[in-house]
Amino acid sequence: MRYLPTSRLTPGMALGQDIYDGAGRLLLGRHILLTEEQISNLEFLGFPGVYVDDEFSRGIEIQQIVSPEVRRQALKIVYDLFHTDMRKQEPSEAEFKLRKTVESVVDDVICNGDIMCNIMDIKSYDDYIYYHSIHVGILSVVVGARLGLPHDELCQLAAAALLHDIGKRFIDHDIVRGGKAHRSEKEQEVYRSHPKIGAEYLRETCRFSADVYEGIMEHHECYNGEGYPLGKKGGEIHLFARIIRIADCYDAKVSAFPAQKSLSPSEALEYVMALGDRWFDPDIVAVFARKVAAYPIGCEVELSNGQHAVVARNFENFPLRPLVRVVETGEMLNMRDDEKARAVTVGRLIVR
Repeated sequence: MRYLPTSRLTPGMALGQDIYDGAGRLLLGRHILLTEEQISNLEFLGFPGVYVDDEFSRGIEIQQIVSPEVRRQALKIVYDLFHTDMRKQEPSEAEFKLRKTVESVVDDVICNGDIMCNIMDIKSYDDYIYYHSIHVGILSVVVGARLGLPHDELCQLAAAALLHDIGKRFIDHDIVRGGKAHRSEKEQEVYRSHPKIGAEYLRETCRFSADVYEGIMEHHECYNGEGYPLGKKGGEIHLFARIIRIADCYDAKVSAFPAQKSLSPSEALEYVMALGDRWFDPDIVAVFARKVAAYPIGCEVELSNGQHAVVARNFENFPLRPLVRVVETGEMLNMRDDEKARAVTVGRLIVR
């Protein structure tokens, strides 16, 4: 299995993974042979790329930290919560479903704790907010588990991370999608209110712990005090919020919007690490960088010797030295262990 930008898809390629919309509904099933019309629809919907199965990538499998079914369930519950005003109905059912989903996410992460976050997330422009919520939830739990948080705290962290942007449902859609560069000063002030709106909305309608509300309220606080809405800094910021802040920024940077070109995972990691003692808790950044692959499995990379390769495996303590399959020769090159690979480095990730 390997990742290909949508622009490089051709009719007859076999889809390597199921593709869902933001509501968790199946759009295209794994193993189907893509048609020209389906490829055009993927481009129209804003999917930057997909995974395909082909002869060259046979045997390259992506181990997912959270199962596709749990991800689908999480997408559906987040979508429903963004489209349901719980102040107008009995919230217990929605809250119960969320708690069950949160437990499933946490259980999967704990069971697969030795796996790095290796997947290029498949998401469309229009459904970004739902995919983003799921990705931030998974990344946050991965970091929290590595920090040694107990199961009940991981569940609370997951709830806060999945719902960190729920306040945006009460803000004009054009303001949310516009991007900072396109907002007026007044619109930016409105946008910056979403953490407070979201925390207060959930405090009014749900029965979570105070930690969940604080995680949501403070997820845009900066480690140096430059954030909002409270201007907290350092250890004053709730641990959940410090974790979510990093996951939120990373996923936003690897996501493409009409107003923003996406970064590759390696570029986004560099961005997060560069701000490690300004916006983010540097200790959490160090954990994040060990658990999120700079070069995800299945992605094509350009090597320093001019050859191209597909990443077949990552090593947690050696993130820049993956096992790759060279496109030109088909050979497997272990950049961590092979003597002949000592002078070879990964030049860049090819995701566009």
